Amino acid sequence: MKVFWIIVVVVLLFSCNANTDNSTQSKDSVIYTTSRISEIRETVNPSAVKTYDETIKSFETTDYFKVSLFETKQTFKYLIKISYKNLNEEDTLNVPNFGEVPEVEIKKGDKRPSCIVGFVDGSKQFRESKLIYFEDGILKIHVLKHYGVFAKEKT
Repeated sequence: MKVFWIIVVVVLLFSCNANTDNSTQSKDSVIYTTSRISEIRETVNPSAVKTYDETIKSFETTDYFKVSLFETKQTFKYLIKISYKNLNEEDTLNVPNFGEVPEVEIKKGDKRPSCIVGFVDGSKQFRESKLIYFEDGILKIHVLKHYGVFAKEKT
């Protein structure tokens, strides 16, 4: 009888120690096995890939808030150009490599004027990256989320 309980305890210890892949992933994690995409673009499109425009009217003036995304020589890096009133600024957007040509997107934000810059992932879901807005005459760029991709080896 003693041998039986020792075997049960050993089996329970080994089963409790089993490593599962789901325990280390957060709710928002996405894993893809990716094929190799070149890190350098052969041709860079000089025109904006995506643009967001918003007209801000007041009693005295009408101002235009504009955010545009441009390709760079690096395949997974985009240049963000922001203009509002007399201010012209730039920032960058890094898109994870999902094994496909990156698809970027700009959506309307909650604040006025504002927008959310992000990308479309491998399962065609919009993933927000940066919130761009003006508050009290100051440009603010708030990083909403950081993303990364890793390739899981087949075993």
